[in-house]
Amino acid sequence: METTPPTPPPLHPAGAAGAAQGGHANQQGPGNGQNWHSAEEQRNWQKKPPTLFSRTWANRGKITFGFFLVYSGANFYYNWRQQQIRDTIPPNTVLHWRITDGSIVETDTDKGYYQKILRAAGGDSPSPVSSLIDVVTAIKHAKDDPRIVGIMANFSTANQRTQQAKGLGLAQIQELRCAIQEFKEAKAKALGGEDKVSLIAYTDSFDNQAQYYLASVFDKVYMQPSGSIPLVGLSSTVPFFKTLLSRVGIQVRAEARKEYKSMVSPFTETELPPPQKQNLFDLLKGLNSQALADIAKSRQKVLGSDPVEKLNHLIQVGPFMGSEAKDEGLVDGLLYKRDCGKMVEDNGAFGLAHYMRVKAKEHKNKLAKTGEASLVVGIVYLIGGIKRGGGDFGANTIVKGIREAANDPSVDAVVLRIDSGGGDVVASDTIGDAIRWCQDVKKKPVVVSFGNTSASGGYFVSTHAKAIVAQPTTVTGSIGVASLRPYFTPEFFKLIGVSVEQFFTGSSDTSLLNDLEGAALTRYKRQIDSTYADFVNRVADGRKMTLEQVENVAGGRIMSGKDALKAGLVDKLGGLSQAVRLAGDYGLEAHKSAGRLPSDMQVENIVVKTYPKPKPWVQQIVESMTGDEAVDMYAKEKMRSLMMRVWSGDMVGLMHEFGLAESSFQQGSHQLEIEGIDLQ
Repeated sequence: METTPPTPPPLHPAGAAGAAQGGHANQQGPGNGQNWHSAEEQRNWQKKPPTLFSRTWANRGKITFGFFLVYSGANFYYNWRQQQIRDTIPPNTVLHWRITDGSIVETDTDKGYYQKILRAAGGDSPSPVSSLIDVVTAIKHAKDDPRIVGIMANFSTANQRTQQAKGLGLAQIQELRCAIQEFKEAKAKALGGEDKVSLIAYTDSFDNQAQYYLASVFDKVYMQPSGSIPLVGLSSTVPFFKTLLSRVGIQVRAEARKEYKSMVSPFTETELPPPQKQNLFDLLKGLNSQALADIAKSRQKVLGSDPVEKLNHLIQVGPFMGSEAKDEGLVDGLLYKRDCGKMVEDNGAFGLAHYMRVKAKEHKNKLAKTGEASLVVGIVYLIGGIKRGGGDFGANTIVKGIREAANDPSVDAVVLRIDSGGGDVVASDTIGDAIRWCQDVKKKPVVVSFGNTSASGGYFVSTHAKAIVAQPTTVTGSIGVASLRPYFTPEFFKLIGVSVEQFFTGSSDTSLLNDLEGAALTRYKRQIDSTYADFVNRVADGRKMTLEQVENVAGGRIMSGKDALKAGLVDKLGGLSQAVRLAGDYGLEAHKSAGRLPSDMQVENIVVKTYPKPKPWVQQIVESMTGDEAVDMYAKEKMRSLMMRVWSGDMVGLMHEFGLAESSFQQGSHQLEIEGIDLQ
């Protein structure tokens, strides 16, 4: 049976006080009826068995940590499982594709992750941005994916635009159209007929002709009843500033080689000279004919027996409201988005951007599992005006990208993607030399892919590439040189109320306050002639043409990619994906020629890498905060400093580095030193 231990008697207050003062308690005799014990016995009586609460409280740190581990593990598994479910592509799936201005770009030029985080924190959530080659590759993968049965594209203006809100050009659209057409043909064959393929394009209203040009390749095109299509054909407007400049006292000394080089005409003429006028009209006419032919081929079933002739008539009377567009066969129906959604409600739905990520992972895992051989092609992008120095697409950045790709032992070939109307001669020469170095010294072939435009300096860069690939609607050529030199006359300074006095120790030819005359003007013209002759010689040497053949297509003429192929200025018609395939084949041949691979070996898989490699996140943060896109030296020093502080455990210094504590970093002398660094 259980017994309850006796409760020890309480300590007498006086005895407690006495014990505290004299070192011992004044114990009472047994006659008082109390049994007093020693201090040690008293402590033993006070010991009790620990309760559940006390044990829990004593181990609260361990228990909390355990709960944290269990929660984290369960949360990780749950999220992983949900991601697995989201990444599972069901059979009979239609890919949903939102297309806005800027949602498809050559390469993402957004300034790093730090700036994106700041915009997201401010409530800015633009549409996702995908590169052109990623979209084309995804569509090509979907073509051979039995789970995918269609694509539904939404062109609605209600879609949120991106930070890089620039519309697609004709050459880019042609590449997308080609990929979609291949998808359509492959699925029709695999599913047993075109009626089994769901290719639907929808919009509330078409903002421009380019959108309709892309949408027309889909089997069905739908638009809201209140929408419209601005189908009016291509056009160009050229402003002229000669009269305005003369009124304010500015004269322009311009030299162009040769008669088709139109860059200087807006500043020296009041209208285009006849050769330039005819050249521009021929280009527009050719591009317009190509676009109409593509639309006619896609919609020939509803446009009638002569779709090209009908479209040529329609562009004379456009634009068209919804009902007119339906009557003319430009759209298949006037519906709302919810009506289009009902057409594919029985199919699985998967976003195209999501499909890109999932399919890329699947493809990578497949290659790793099967061990299939792959070729690696490095892509370097040259977008916009060609200029010296750094920045996203400055000459230094392009050369850095080419050199990184050439020095990467895993890379077999390089593609230079150009979408540029030209620019600085010296910068173009610098990039052209890097291409020759990559091929002659590193023995890696370089294929140049022309985008919407690659003319003048854009062509100068490309002359010695292994091959040049362009779309039929690419604007190229313009093999010529132009120079503008303004002269600020005394009337200009009189008009603005400023007087100027000049002092020279040498030549005054570089002063814009002096007009060129006599020997100075002769030297100026001779320099332009020399640069033009060098351009023509480069084309003749790189393209294996005679000087006479080059002169017949030079002089500043602009032309379409289709005409450039006939003139011998490009080697093949196609887009970036075709250029990558061609570069891979050249790389494979180079390995075979060097004896590194068997002569009968074939490699189908190609892996694409973009160069130069992304900047470290610290550099991105610095560039985002300073607004300076050429602070490479400072960013590298900053990263070294951060790593040293982390290594040494200098947390206070680390807080200073991140601006979390007061620091002399913001004070004048150091800031002036940063600004004085030569960043080129």
